[in-house]
Amino acid sequence: MEIYVHIPFCKRKCLYCDFNSYVNADGLIFGYLTALNREIALASDSFLKLEKNKKITSVFIGGGTPSLLPANCIEALIENVKNSFTVDDDAEITIEANPESLTEEKLAIYKRAGINRLSIGVQSLFDDNLKAIGRIHDAKTAQNAVALAKKYFDNISCDLMIGLPYDTKARVCEEVEKIAEAVDHLSVYQLILEEGTPLDLLVEEGKITLPADDEVADLMDAAVKTLRENGFSRYEVSNFARDGKISRHNLGYWTREEYLGFGAGASTFLKMSGQTPYDAEVRYSSANSIEKYVENVNGAEDYFDIPRENVEKLDDDAIVDERIMLGLRTAYGIEKKLLPISALEKYQRYFLIEGDKVRLTDEGFAIMNSVLVDVMQLK
Repeated sequence: MEIYVHIPFCKRKCLYCDFNSYVNADGLIFGYLTALNREIALASDSFLKLEKNKKITSVFIGGGTPSLLPANCIEALIENVKNSFTVDDDAEITIEANPESLTEEKLAIYKRAGINRLSIGVQSLFDDNLKAIGRIHDAKTAQNAVALAKKYFDNISCDLMIGLPYDTKARVCEEVEKIAEAVDHLSVYQLILEEGTPLDLLVEEGKITLPADDEVADLMDAAVKTLRENGFSRYEVSNFARDGKISRHNLGYWTREEYLGFGAGASTFLKMSGQTPYDAEVRYSSANSIEKYVENVNGAEDYFDIPRENVEKLDDDAIVDERIMLGLRTAYGIEKKLLPISALEKYQRYFLIEGDKVRLTDEGFAIMNSVLVDVMQLK
């Protein structure tokens, strides 16, 4: 089982961001962390009573900007998780960080707390792109943060966005090369223009121009090629690693490992049919609002009494759909028998079939969303 902990605080919202995060909310931090630790304790009490209590194989502290908090708060949070659950000795423990909020003191405390993996939100190594999407840091700050982090951690990942306003093939290859020299894991995401975000409005008003879809596909191809030339393997549509430095936590999501999500808006996935109040595999999330989340947790005496949102019980058909939708995101693919013959025939140029397994090629990854939607209809 995995654990995700959500820290929803940011110094400033990026222009593209529609994540569950809040700025100018310093007055809510203490109450939020108190409720967060209470939710963890309540979950511990409930799950330790279950026959199927499992060891925790990974912990991921995400956001928001977790590195915005004082490091001692993060240390106390991890200590609470370790005291509340049986965490594997070799568990992967990750924290997300923004370059401008990393300091040597924080990194030293993270390491002391047991964190062994860092995920740094670089996004771009060009200042014009960073400014255009509302990032606080500049390229030099990002590179300095990665160099500083390497003094304390040998498992570092960086996020990079493709499809930014000033992207060109040459620039994408250049920044991928630079990051690849420093780390062994890279998450390469295509910028998604979410409706209602400030960036969406700027594009509508013609103040910012983004590359066309075909251009973005070419940029992504260039990034993938450059990563391969630098010894990286693509193990998921947006994730690349070398030397075995895959993200075990994220891979768990795509292979349908159970996970507990703690914090405002955090999601949970359980398979414990018959051992919890749910009589099926279930996904649910907590309230997005910090105030509502705190109220819900503080008002509950039992973990399973905490009010939840988006509760979805999965029947057999839904489980198969998830196995297809999530499995085809990865380089490991899915069992061929899960796909109808019509889908295999229609998209044969985008599938690589190896024995009883089928996975998407790079060309297939480029149109993955369209393929998945159609496959679901053919099923």
